[in-house]
Amino acid sequence: MKKLLVLAMLATGLASCGQKEAAKEETKTVAADSTQHAEAHSDSTKAYKCPMKCEGEKTYAQAGKCPSCGMDLAQVK
Repeated sequence: MKKLLVLAMLATGLASCGQKEAAKEETKTVAADSTQHAEAHSDSTKAYKCPMKCEGEKTYAQAGKCPSCGMDLAQVK
């Protein structure tokens, strides 16, 4: 029984690591695209981004919550 529990915990841990790696790859892609996105904003358009930078420099057109950490998005100055 203990072996089964250990195997289940190991499988869960490995599965979560794979998801984190996929999220990191997506973040890298978003960070590359966000540079172009940020340049597209004019001075009259407000932009918001996560203060923890968990999504790199990705910006949003509206205030809200960061989809990664849940913090309030801060206005880019």
